[in-house]
Amino acid sequence: MSGASAPGTSKLVMNQRQRAIWPVIIVAAFFEGFDDSVINIALPYIKTSFAINDQMAGYILSLAAIGTLLAFFASRLADNFGRRRVFLWCVYLYAISSLLTAVSFWLPMFIAMQFLARTFLIGCWSTGYVIVCEEFPTEHRGTAVGRFQVTAVFGGLLVGVLLPLVAHTGLGWRTLYIVGALPIIPVFLMRNRLAETQQFQKLVAERVAGAKASKETFFAAWHRPHLKYLLVMAVVWFFMYFGVKGSLNFFSTRVVDELSWTPMMVSIAVLTSTLGGIAIIAFNGTLLDKLGRKPAAALVISVGSVFGVVTFLSTNTIVIILCNIICVGCMNSLLIIGSTLTNELFPTEVRSNAMAWTNNAAGRFGQILVPLFATNGLWVTLGHGVAVAMVLPLISLVFIAVFLPETSAKATRIESGETPEPALVDSTSIN
Repeated sequence: MSGASAPGTSKLVMNQRQRAIWPVIIVAAFFEGFDDSVINIALPYIKTSFAINDQMAGYILSLAAIGTLLAFFASRLADNFGRRRVFLWCVYLYAISSLLTAVSFWLPMFIAMQFLARTFLIGCWSTGYVIVCEEFPTEHRGTAVGRFQVTAVFGGLLVGVLLPLVAHTGLGWRTLYIVGALPIIPVFLMRNRLAETQQFQKLVAERVAGAKASKETFFAAWHRPHLKYLLVMAVVWFFMYFGVKGSLNFFSTRVVDELSWTPMMVSIAVLTSTLGGIAIIAFNGTLLDKLGRKPAAALVISVGSVFGVVTFLSTNTIVIILCNIICVGCMNSLLIIGSTLTNELFPTEVRSNAMAWTNNAAGRFGQILVPLFATNGLWVTLGHGVAVAMVLPLISLVFIAVFLPETSAKATRIESGETPEPALVDSTSIN
């Protein structure tokens, strides 16, 4: 086992191996969060640039989000070709897609580049979660995954910082996509620090020895005993994304178009919600380890849904800003919950495969539907449509509570039914 924990301490501790790979992981995660956030925060200004309305913007978001379905293939390749190789190529390709987005002056080209960007952003994100879950022991996995997600949220924070700057200087939203291409440089330079996970290396050795199939089939995760959890997690991810992407996709558009907020007001809201949300995300990651996966999920999903509804129904600026802090923190935490559960429910040989089916296929289909759901004209306002979307993660909670076991006491398995992995000990804390 590559994870490390120090006996008698509650702090997350990293061994030498983890300290080596962490910079690569967090740089990629930071810019993944940045690139993923640009279209959401800059959407009102992208609309103006291309002269489109809310409904057309919803169609564009859905078309771009279809690219997340193709991340299915990128993610499942990690079970055959390794986590490291897939992760690095996804980073390189999402950076290139971001740069090409910046020079897309024709709307179809903009959509195509964002389509490709979504494919590789989500491939990077889901493979990164697998790496983190395989490199850290169960007792600190929630905390480690929480820090990975917090890093992505910091990327979104940078978008909020830069937005009023580019608006004031006249550089425009395209500058943000140029910034989003920067990770290709540090990740390429640090690529040798990122070792293949030990669990995948063991799997490769077993394949060479003939103890495992040389490659997993396309439907490997659909076989027993994985089928039940695959179907449950597909439903969980699907409804989670109505909350996650509903809260992120339309906040700026709603407050600018319905409440006439200025770029500075949007920036203040983004910065406060991101900073406050970071603390909440980190706390919720720790809750997964302290309370257990299912109790923490119940608390986070319930609180996030309530404050999400208030955020999109209120017209009071202070109420919106304060409620959005909790909404952003909890809705981003749904990604921690879903990823931790998925990676702990499936063994190494089908772990990326299962993540691809449940998150990249079923879950991202929910992401595609969110813009159409919120802008279909059935609601009084855009805010009302998104408020309804904020309630749907409660369906995920029901499936978690009823159909899933508590996984916090189990180590991620090398094989189905195998005993927990021993933890390595290292005395150097990352704190």
